[in-house]
Amino acid sequence: MQNPFTRLDPDKAIPDFDCGDDDLNEFFAVDATNWQKELLTVTYYLLLGNKVALYFSLANDKITASTFPKGFWRRIKSKFPHQKHRSDYPAVKIGRFAVSTDYRCKPEHWGSKAMDFIKNWMVTENKTGCCFLTVDAYPSAVPFYQKNGFKFLGASEENLYKKYQQDNSRKETIAMYFSLKSIV
Repeated sequence: MQNPFTRLDPDKAIPDFDCGDDDLNEFFAVDATNWQKELLTVTYYLLLGNKVALYFSLANDKITASTFPKGFWRRIKSKFPHQKHRSDYPAVKIGRFAVSTDYRCKPEHWGSKAMDFIKNWMVTENKTGCCFLTVDAYPSAVPFYQKNGFKFLGASEENLYKKYQQDNSRKETIAMYFSLKSIV
């Protein structure tokens, strides 16, 4: 699989980017290089012509039993043979994910294509073991992640999203996950 994404180089000029969200724009323009220099995330972007179509940042993560109700954790463990049951499982966190306003809602579905790439990349090219993708989604982005196979990390996250649907002013992020085993 050829990687169409460019890894952000902290020593080079950052290309212009606008997704319509000041926080995500600032992260790409300013914070991504600092986070990368501190080895906290790695940011990749897709350049189409002379414009950045989208970017994403990845970091190590894990899903742990201590953070979730027993019923939810049983569902997570059921994805693995009994001898592989653990108190945590490795994950990759999508720390930031943004599509430029110029490329959003296009027939090419750039966001979903990038998400499919990340999923397959973590299964085929990842340098470490990784069972899940995780994201702390902005509530407005939850439908995008659901469309791409992500699920809520427990009932409390689903309830938080329901509260957002009733009151769009809420700003808490919603923890979601995708099981990479579902595409293997």
